[in-house]
Amino acid sequence: MKLLRKVFGLPQKDKAGGEEFADALASRSRRKAGEPEAGAPEDAPAVRTEVSARRPDTSAWTEEDEGSGSVVARRTGRIAVWAVIGLFAFIGVRSVIAPPQQPTTAPKTSPQAEATKDDVPEAAAQQVAARFARSYLTWSKDDPDSRATELARDLPKGADTKAGWDGQGLQLVAQTIPGAVTQTSAHQARVSVDVRVSSTQGTGSKAKTVSSWVGLEVPVAETSGRVIVTGQPALVGLAQPVTWKEPGAPDTDAELSERTRTTVANFFEAWVDGTADQSAAPGARIAPLGGGLTWHSLDTWAVETGSGSRRTGLATVRWELAGAELQQTYRVTLTQVSADGASRWQVWQVTSQ
Repeated sequence: MKLLRKVFGLPQKDKAGGEEFADALASRSRRKAGEPEAGAPEDAPAVRTEVSARRPDTSAWTEEDEGSGSVVARRTGRIAVWAVIGLFAFIGVRSVIAPPQQPTTAPKTSPQAEATKDDVPEAAAQQVAARFARSYLTWSKDDPDSRATELARDLPKGADTKAGWDGQGLQLVAQTIPGAVTQTSAHQARVSVDVRVSSTQGTGSKAKTVSSWVGLEVPVAETSGRVIVTGQPALVGLAQPVTWKEPGAPDTDAELSERTRTTVANFFEAWVDGTADQSAAPGARIAPLGGGLTWHSLDTWAVETGSGSRRTGLATVRWELAGAELQQTYRVTLTQVSADGASRWQVWQVTSQ
């Protein structure tokens, strides 16, 4: 215990109250009576003089020299103790004033997703707009309720199902092709639809059916988990033809074109007859043609310059269809097939130009 008090620099334990004063009185009485001090040898002579009686008693207070190692150890221990106390005090105060925050992971969203989160879904918008366009441009004065019933499916509740029609005339829609979806604001857009309409013009013997394409823009919005039409559509113009410069024809391999002309002609004839697999290269996957076509002729065939076992050329073919002749151009890929030491060219693939 004494060693710990020295290390930590603590004062020695005080005596109980009155003990120091009682010890001093007892020591003074023994000196006056010539008795030896407590702890002194028994044969020590009792000397009593006035000088010694008046001399202050220093036997109760002694000084001990401490080595330098003890001083350093005590100071080091004191510093370590206070450092630990300070550290725990700092941690405790900080945890009360500013408790540690739990790390939060922000959801990862792409800039593209963030920019389009309020857009009307394009697929749903095109589907609704195409269906509405068919109902909107179809009418018959003899059956006005059918149009109203179909329009009500995609209009808001309580909307006018006449949608601007005066109840007269007769018109049918043969086809609708939805196009671009333009986002106009949050959860709102307009959809371009190409519509093929047929109507009867004239009366009696002069009556005739006229078909044409018209452009229609349909306003839509996303609400309550679905897309609806928010107002009357508007007829707009159709896209106009633009200029396009066709790239120049590639150089041709005249010798290979001549050698493979019969091979290509035989393939097209077999293709229209449904036996293309017999004249195509092994492993080629070429879907059969539909019915109604008749082979007429191979008008032109030219293989592009190149090298290797795969070569490509352009074939102009003439078909007979519905009492008419129809000329079409195909891009044909040939592959070189070897068997029994001999090789030949066969059709591997046929696509549009």
